[in-house]
Amino acid sequence: MKWTTVTRDADIKILSLVLAAALWFTVAGNRTGELTLTVPLVVRNLPPGIAVTRMEHPALQVTISGPKILLLKLRGEKIIMPLDMGGLKEGRVLFAGFDRSLPLPTGVRVTRVCPASVEVVLARGPAGKYP
Repeated sequence: MKWTTVTRDADIKILSLVLAAALWFTVAGNRTGELTLTVPLVVRNLPPGIAVTRMEHPALQVTISGPKILLLKLRGEKIIMPLDMGGLKEGRVLFAGFDRSLPLPTGVRVTRVCPASVEVVLARGPAGKYP
């Protein structure tokens, strides 16, 4: 085979290759999928003199759905769920609504959160992070 045969109409061949790649990325990127992540709960803004004495669940199991290309990106990221303790006093506090406050990109939605709520018990004690 001669080199001129391969390079003949090179501009049309390159354009065809670029269009095929763009079409493949469009179709592959629009497929939806599901991913389950373990999202750790992180205590924030704990008032001085208050300590967390009990938190039954240190993490959430979150199932999300959306375009597979976004899910692949999220798989490598570290997602946390902050629990804001600012202004709270000793006693029991129930946190819920995690599906609405999880930091996710546009196009990705939460389909399941387990547990749906987390109870935290606060008591007087040395300030600091929950163990």
